[in-house]
Amino acid sequence: MRFEPFAMERLQSIWEHQVAWNVSESGVEPLRVEELATTEEDREALLRQPLGYTQTNGTLELRNEIAAMYPGATPAHIQVTNGGSEANCVTLLHLVQSGDEVVMMLPNYMQAAGLLKALDANLRPWPLREPGPQQRIVRAHDPARAREQPFASLR
Repeated sequence: MRFEPFAMERLQSIWEHQVAWNVSESGVEPLRVEELATTEEDREALLRQPLGYTQTNGTLELRNEIAAMYPGATPAHIQVTNGGSEANCVTLLHLVQSGDEVVMMLPNYMQAAGLLKALDANLRPWPLREPGPQQRIVRAHDPARAREQPFASLR
């Protein structure tokens, strides 16, 4: 399997921390450690924490805490990743097989397009643009009440 370079990530890796003002940041400003540990007890506990590699899919304790937020979920249902790029990769590697047809809204975070190419899947672009007067859109927020209506009537 060959992965084509993900141009945006490559550009960010090279230049993101070399500029005085990053006007293309898409995330949020990270917290400082002192903002996480707000009490003396928290600071002491943090300083006692050993540094090392953690379990790659999330520790059992973390997966238990996450599963507790979703009725019926167990730690076996939870996959912790190191950010959205890893989550996208794990998801596509799990779901997509060679020859599959995958619809992807464009423009988008193009990591998925490169992964789909490496997986020998067929990308079907779904361009994000305002439909013309003759086009219709299906509203399916509630499948029981899904209905088709002219785009102009949605405004």
